[in-house]
Amino acid sequence: MSITHLAIKDVMKSYKKVKAVDNVNLEVKKGEFLTILGPSGSGKTTLLKLIAGFEEATEGSITLNRRNITNKKPYERNIGMLFQNYALFPHMTVVENIAYPLHIRNMEKKEIREKVKNMLDLVRLSEYGDRYPNKLSGGQQQRVALARAIVFNPPLLLLDEPLGALDKNLREMMQLEIKHIQEKVGITTISVTHDQEEALTMSDRVCVMNKGRIEQVSTPQGIYQRPDNKFVAEFIGEINLLGGEVVSTEHTKLIIQLFGDSTLSFYAEERADIKENKVYIALRPENLHLVHKASDYENTIQVTICEKIYVGNALKVKTKTSFGEELVVKLPTHLSEELQIGRPICLGWNSADSTVIPFAPRQVISSQGRK
Repeated sequence: MSITHLAIKDVMKSYKKVKAVDNVNLEVKKGEFLTILGPSGSGKTTLLKLIAGFEEATEGSITLNRRNITNKKPYERNIGMLFQNYALFPHMTVVENIAYPLHIRNMEKKEIREKVKNMLDLVRLSEYGDRYPNKLSGGQQQRVALARAIVFNPPLLLLDEPLGALDKNLREMMQLEIKHIQEKVGITTISVTHDQEEALTMSDRVCVMNKGRIEQVSTPQGIYQRPDNKFVAEFIGEINLLGGEVVSTEHTKLIIQLFGDSTLSFYAEERADIKENKVYIALRPENLHLVHKASDYENTIQVTICEKIYVGNALKVKTKTSFGEELVVKLPTHLSEELQIGRPICLGWNSADSTVIPFAPRQVISSQGRK
């Protein structure tokens, strides 16, 4: 059974009348990689600062490894931090930068040399120990900063937009590198980012924030395929939302009639616990398929092609339903000739590839979300 390593309970942070963090409850397991994701102003950076001790909570408590750290100073929390700008000392070599946290903890020289050597091996910079930061690439500087953040074996590692300063290719490479190092060391890690791909790639779980509150906490797959509400659905990737009304319930299934269409109804297996009559069917573009035989899919809908865009590995096709709703679908490029503008086509999907979310915003915010 996983052990709760960090517990955030009823935490609030107010600046005069503005609630930057609003009644947040969150638990992080030992060894877990959790990413806090959200738009600008969502409260994700403020929450990270509260954990680090750079800000004081207005209300609530923060417990790390069963120790209440709510009112502890940053240096008393003994937490490792990795910043977007690396924050390396320019006048120190790679070895000196990594050794710095050990020197201020008064470790013996022999132990320091051994720990620094192990870190250099871990981040694959053994031959760069005598170099200064300005002689390293962005990715190498980031690895030095990571080594310095974990060399003293902190109970928690915090990453503040760790890859924001890197170009796209290097960022993608470093996503996997940091994740591999985190798994090897086994350190509990919390990262803050606005980059959805980064969050989905690196995390064991993702915490989506909006307006200071947690909207959903789940696995990357759970966040992407089973969003709890309209905000999460629209914030993570591209999605189609079809408005409808629950007309009846059969066992674990909902039968939903789409708005604007008097005849179309279908099954949706997910969210049979929803009590609202008005709902959205949430569909990712890649989960819609061109139908040649209606019996191949549980749900089908007639649409007209409005536009098609070549995006490399697929055709992004914009369509409209008979009642004016837009549906975007990603289809194989070899179907280009078949997909002519103005042509009516049938799209299909299976219940397992869609989810149902409430039409109205949630009134109660869960700290755990659906798995």
